[in-house]
Amino acid sequence: MVILGLCTGIHDSSAALVKDGEIICASSQERFDRKKHSGAFPYDAIEFCLNEANIDVSEVDVVAIGMNWLKRGESRYAFRGANSKGNLKEYAENELLKDKIRELSVYKNLREDLNYGGKIVFVDHHMAHSASCFYPSGFAESAILVLDGAGEEAATSLLYADDCSINKISAINYPNSLGRYYGWITDYLGFRIESGEGKVMGLAPYGDLSLKDDLAKTLKITESGYEVNFDYFDFNVDGRKGVSKKFIEEFGPKRLPGEKITQHHMNIARGVQSLFEDAVLKVVTNLKAVTKTENLCISGGGALNSVANGRIAESGLFKNIYIYPAAGDDGSSVGAALYTYYKDQKNHQYIQSNQSPYLGKGTDPEEIEKLLQNKKVKYSRPENIYSEVAKQLDQDKIIGIYWGRAEFGPRALGNRSILANPSYEENRDRVNLKVKFREDFRPFAPSVLEEYATEYFHMNGFQSPYMIMTFQTKYPKRIRATTHVNNSARVQTVSKKLNARYWKLIHEFYKISDLPIVLNTSFNKAKDVIVNTPEQALETFLTSGIDVLVLEEFLILKDEN
Repeated sequence: MVILGLCTGIHDSSAALVKDGEIICASSQERFDRKKHSGAFPYDAIEFCLNEANIDVSEVDVVAIGMNWLKRGESRYAFRGANSKGNLKEYAENELLKDKIRELSVYKNLREDLNYGGKIVFVDHHMAHSASCFYPSGFAESAILVLDGAGEEAATSLLYADDCSINKISAINYPNSLGRYYGWITDYLGFRIESGEGKVMGLAPYGDLSLKDDLAKTLKITESGYEVNFDYFDFNVDGRKGVSKKFIEEFGPKRLPGEKITQHHMNIARGVQSLFEDAVLKVVTNLKAVTKTENLCISGGGALNSVANGRIAESGLFKNIYIYPAAGDDGSSVGAALYTYYKDQKNHQYIQSNQSPYLGKGTDPEEIEKLLQNKKVKYSRPENIYSEVAKQLDQDKIIGIYWGRAEFGPRALGNRSILANPSYEENRDRVNLKVKFREDFRPFAPSVLEEYATEYFHMNGFQSPYMIMTFQTKYPKRIRATTHVNNSARVQTVSKKLNARYWKLIHEFYKISDLPIVLNTSFNKAKDVIVNTPEQALETFLTSGIDVLVLEEFLILKDEN
């Protein structure tokens, strides 16, 4: 059975192809149209999936959409506009119309533009998120937490899965949303909502908790989990979304993009991050009490908050935790397809390859060599490229890596990565300012050979293959460039099984430096999408502070070009 999963409508559009329960390929639309968090209908991602699977659209049995747009529109209208008047009534009606158009557009784009005549289904958004993390997890049964801005109705969902069956236990409905709360604070701090939340998480450790008690008025921790105080947010005022006049009166004016970040802004970030963690921990504590399982799966945009994930791991509530690498809405394409396949199966067959995040576009080495020759780029083809790159890292060179298939999800996990030596503290500023061209407060992740993870980090009994959990560093002076100001690190544990090439590279570096860790960040400049072609990798290499570029087995030195 061939199922094409889609996420489309607002942001982070994507496509995924699942065949008999196995994820064959997946990619976000942004990798092709080069628009960050692109919400365009994923024509390019669909074309990639069909080509990668070597099938025609007529061979697709079902197209599964990771959102029921009509249900979403009717739900939002019910609480937002059914009994409203004036501008808010008009806004609510327009929003309902937009969701109806989104659903109709899916039919039009598939039927008319792609000439698809098969079955189309709309999967509950949080069920799609649940499927994306449970079915690849390897767990026979598990508690599931979905945490995002909102689905059709739910903003936070508590579920339990057993074999093929996923059942909802309870939900906290939109607009009482932790994801939206964090997003509105992101906007208040001068960053882009649904994009800059990671910046707030990175900024938080520079602050203190002096404002937490005051901020607790905006987000209350309750017996059922949490409650957003809408006195502090303009949710239902003429469709405006963000902090209210009351919030500004108590906490000061909004920071505009580009304005100086003050200690006050850092303290806001720290207080809100701490409240977010408290709320998440309360919710998962409730989930544990109901399910009494040792397994937890997490998905939704809120699952990208690696610090909160680290708190869950540290709590000891669960023995095993699995978080899908594309935890945000892009991953709902995979989830919609997996849910559509497994909901009618009697037995859940665990497929190990479904844990691989390397589902995106690759490039044939012959094509790369032709490109280099046409561009008259000087290159070599080392007999052992891993040892050559390790030597360059040991000499404090910054490396761009483009090999294998691209990662699915927002994290670069060794195939579309920029690497540096983590020993030198100055490499944090060097990569931030001269390579990524982004804010200097943002931290970098350490990629560590999984065999040595517990020697360098307090892993609390967990692995972190997708760079989606934060742990405390044991030897911060040894890896200064990847240790945040509070001695934490967003760790990626690297295994031979999941990425043999990346493991070999780090192992060669370990043999030279006695350090089984490299600094890892995504292969892109701050305003760009992660590179998706060798041409884009070459351009980024030539227009940034990267010293060495690896394109499959080819090595390119900046000094020679």
